[in-house]
Amino acid sequence: GTRAARFMLQDLLGVVSPGLKRTDSLPANLLATALCVLAWGYFLHQGVVDPLGGINTLWPLFGIANQMLAGMALMLCAVVLFKMKRQRYAWVALVPTAWLLICTLTAGWQKAFSPDAKVGFLAIANKFQAMIDSGNIPSQYTESQLAQLVFNNRLDAGLTIFFMVVVVVLALFSIKTALAALKDPKPTAKETPYEPMPENVEEIVAQAKGAH
Repeated sequence: GTRAARFMLQDLLGVVSPGLKRTDSLPANLLATALCVLAWGYFLHQGVVDPLGGINTLWPLFGIANQMLAGMALMLCAVVLFKMKRQRYAWVALVPTAWLLICTLTAGWQKAFSPDAKVGFLAIANKFQAMIDSGNIPSQYTESQLAQLVFNNRLDAGLTIFFMVVVVVLALFSIKTALAALKDPKPTAKETPYEPMPENVEEIVAQAKGAH
């Protein structure tokens, strides 16, 4: 997960500074890896300090992000099929993609904006904020714990909205790329040429093991 996140982060940072996009650059790799580790480490910390337990903070985000990632992977598969001029097989990826996007975007919207305090992150945050504002704090909580719950749920809502925006943007970009591939009479997929294994591969492996 960290490695995949690092590759994606380097692509994003490469928009600002092309040197950060180079995966053969040790400083760029270390910077992106450190940022990714700090990010998931922060969420682990937030889960630990959550008065209701980390499962309430991390599990909903994990479920949403995990299935959205599956949808993004399937969109990539569909686009590759279009670029290879094998669009007749694209339905194999497009059907589950459509189902995943419908389910995850609907669930994401409900988790972010549902007025039901048992479902929506913002509704839960507003409920606890109202307790703080009114001074009617339940005996099992302190004011600082309620403030932590308000922050965690608002953070969850913000990240859920961010995830949905990323998925929608990627879906639009995938459609644009697929349509462009359909207009081109030739395959537009670029692949590394096939290189056969050397005949002395066992000798090379043995030498590499001996070097260590």
